[in-house]
Amino acid sequence: MSVTLSLWSTKQGEIRRFLHSFYQKDYIMEEDSRRWVKKFFNPMDSIDMISALMDNYESFGVTLYIHMENGYLHKITEENYDDVIKGLIGIYYLTVNCEPGLEIS
Repeated sequence: MSVTLSLWSTKQGEIRRFLHSFYQKDYIMEEDSRRWVKKFFNPMDSIDMISALMDNYESFGVTLYIHMENGYLHKITEENYDDVIKGLIGIYYLTVNCEPGLEIS
């Protein structure tokens, strides 16, 4: 299963600026592009990007959407991104049952 994230912005060059910051290197894309879409085959990579953008939301004029393989589309905001991340972990990563006393909190 995969997760697709899309970035949208009305401000020219803003997505490129965010991607440059996220990847910590020049990100080559059209300067005036106002949309960027990427499919993540490892959902943990998508969680990293969601966290990075939401932790720096005030610094970038970028809107983030998540697309799931089942057709689910949802806007990620400062208010719901923790729940989105928890949901991704719950969907894609199985819980491990361990003996009593060995739980990780």
